[in-house]
Amino acid sequence: MLQNKVKDTELRKLVSKRVADYLSSHNYQVESDVKITGQSGIEHIFDIVARRNDGFTARTMAVCIILGSNQEEESSSIFNFANKAFDTGINERILIAIPKLTPETRNLAEKQRIKVFDEDRLEDLLITSTKRPNRLEGMNNISSREDLIKALTNLGYTIRENARIKGRSGISHVFDVVASDINTENYTLGIDILKKQPALELQDVALFDAKAFDCGISDKVIATTAKITPDAQQFADAQKVKLIKLNPIPISTEESAAITTAEEVVKTSAKTESKNGKPAITDLRQSPRPEALKLIPEVLARRYTAIPLNIVGNTLEMAMADPSDILALEAFSAHSKRRIKPIPADAREIRESIDFNYKGYGDIEKYLSRMSIPSEITDDRLAIDAAIDAPLAQALNLIIEEAVKARSSDVHIEPNEDRLRVRFRIDGTLQDMMSLPITAHRAIISRIKILGDMNIADHFHALDGQFSVNAGGREIDIRAATAPTVNGEMSVLRLLDKSRATIELSQLGFLPESLEKYNKMLKVPYGMILISGPTGAGKTTTLYASINSLDIMRQNIITIEDPAEYRFKDINQIQVNVQAGITFASGLRSILRLDPDVILVGEIRDSETANIAVQAALTGHLMLSSIHANNTTGVLYRLIDLGVEPFLIASAVVGVVAQRMVRRVCPYCQHTIEVPVIEQVAYEREIGEKRTKFVYGSGCKSCAFTGYLGRVGLFEIMSISDELRRLMLSGASPSEIHNQAIKDGMITMMKDGMLKVKDNVTTPSEVLRSAYSPEEQY
Repeated sequence: MLQNKVKDTELRKLVSKRVADYLSSHNYQVESDVKITGQSGIEHIFDIVARRNDGFTARTMAVCIILGSNQEEESSSIFNFANKAFDTGINERILIAIPKLTPETRNLAEKQRIKVFDEDRLEDLLITSTKRPNRLEGMNNISSREDLIKALTNLGYTIRENARIKGRSGISHVFDVVASDINTENYTLGIDILKKQPALELQDVALFDAKAFDCGISDKVIATTAKITPDAQQFADAQKVKLIKLNPIPISTEESAAITTAEEVVKTSAKTESKNGKPAITDLRQSPRPEALKLIPEVLARRYTAIPLNIVGNTLEMAMADPSDILALEAFSAHSKRRIKPIPADAREIRESIDFNYKGYGDIEKYLSRMSIPSEITDDRLAIDAAIDAPLAQALNLIIEEAVKARSSDVHIEPNEDRLRVRFRIDGTLQDMMSLPITAHRAIISRIKILGDMNIADHFHALDGQFSVNAGGREIDIRAATAPTVNGEMSVLRLLDKSRATIELSQLGFLPESLEKYNKMLKVPYGMILISGPTGAGKTTTLYASINSLDIMRQNIITIEDPAEYRFKDINQIQVNVQAGITFASGLRSILRLDPDVILVGEIRDSETANIAVQAALTGHLMLSSIHANNTTGVLYRLIDLGVEPFLIASAVVGVVAQRMVRRVCPYCQHTIEVPVIEQVAYEREIGEKRTKFVYGSGCKSCAFTGYLGRVGLFEIMSISDELRRLMLSGASPSEIHNQAIKDGMITMMKDGMLKVKDNVTTPSEVLRSAYSPEEQY
């Protein structure tokens, strides 16, 4: 064994040198022990960084070497390596493990998109170190599929033809050729050879770009014998898809026969599969017609593993895993009001086709490619025409529908120089979801402005609007905002699921003792309860859940909000409207004349609102509101900053809640690893027990490979006791008030978080990232 020949230090040097020599032989520029400063400002050290530009690709890769570690050390090293690479923007990540990783840590590395080489595989790789040419002599020398593959082989690439790769969305995509220069399992170069006659159109390029993006393939090539339309060339240039013109390739009579019906598509697929003795490249994903898909809902298609393909007269052709299923045929016929023609097909391919066609990513590109607009919109009139274009409206609806499916709270539509980036905020974290052509930017923004009743001609001010959509049978209210950036207007869509208005306090994540204390506060007949936390901490959700716990039928509950995010039955809601003279302060004055029992003020922002709210609490009303402060003690001093006298605060305030949101560990991929010392120390300080290993998620399909699924609240609840009132009146310091609250039984936010860590709900890093630690201030 290589490991037994030298000591660890010498072994690391030997492995590093051999890998560097190998990469150099493949014309990489190699550096060892490289220091790179990441986007966070932190300086990271990599064992090896290698760079190469060969004409097909221009890439940078980082290499990490692990020697003889145990499973916990391996997991920590993998997380650390992935974080360093992400922070420095390096997508190509190579892990060399001597002698080898355990199956669990190998799976963890692959989930982090790290390519793994163990000792045996590394030896096989290093056998060959033949010098390769730096660049291609020119693309003009490539005139056929064989020339293309030969050029890639000469550049040192490992080639795989007719490759099926599963994307981040869970859909499996087929590429004619995929290639990697040092690894046969993970591919960074994807190639499709399209024979469509007479022309290669924008839609063809858009579909290829969409599947490459889903599979994480950054280097994209389309080789074609067809004429390339100007729109297709323009889109390819914008999305960095390389188009190569090939000489026409003779096609056999069997392959060139026109496949005109759905039945022939499936039969041809089966015939090819049996002839080759391996899974075929099928057209089943692409064959369903939009008009046919509309007749059968996704839930019915999944239930019977079938998908509609085409409508011929009064007959609906359907690919079915079990064409003899009488119940399925009757269900399809009743729902579509048509005769059903079942066509046998592979169940796995049907499920993939359902994923692709009912999931909107592919269709979004299709719809955008059909927009009847110029390649670049510079006139508002053209933008309006494009905004009301049916394909664009469908594309925007699909983006929103996919956001709802992904449990996202916000959709970000952001223009860059060469693409339109779409990101979803899922569990509080933004994630890249799709990349759209920049030419659709003005039209999409105009569509949002039309729906939100905003001024479509105003490109220089931040605008707000609101509209509703039906996404997957759920009514979603959308709060839209636009703002000018250097690359054009961006837009953020806040998705408000109406079902969230009925959430209960028990669903938020209160510890049992904390929930009991908060419920006691809500039962007082009058006084003020304040919720604090930064934007996105869940303050509004807690206020709404508090309202739901009250006796709505016997009390007059009135709210004033900016804006009223959710609509409640049997509750009187007022929305701030500055143009109409309705502010928090003026609205609150009006509410006091309407015989309220409970008043909810969306936020206390200024001195006038703060003083009126305190007076309302002192005159027989239960006042609920939110305020910006770091912790519970900070809320009291924030009121003083707003001009409220301490003796009024001591008399009016019943209790204060400070909160944050943290992500839950994914239950489907959770496992135990050893964590850094800082996390161990933080846990021991709060819980009082020594512990080195905690539950983390390695990343899986269910959690989109983040390791987290869903969120839970962290709460710090201060009930104002007589001793706290005495301290406030005596002018005590924040630390004195904070310490007295702990003596009175307050659980700090940090301790609340670590108790959830103890119960394997979240992770120490999440708590340290989100929870405010009082010791840091006092």
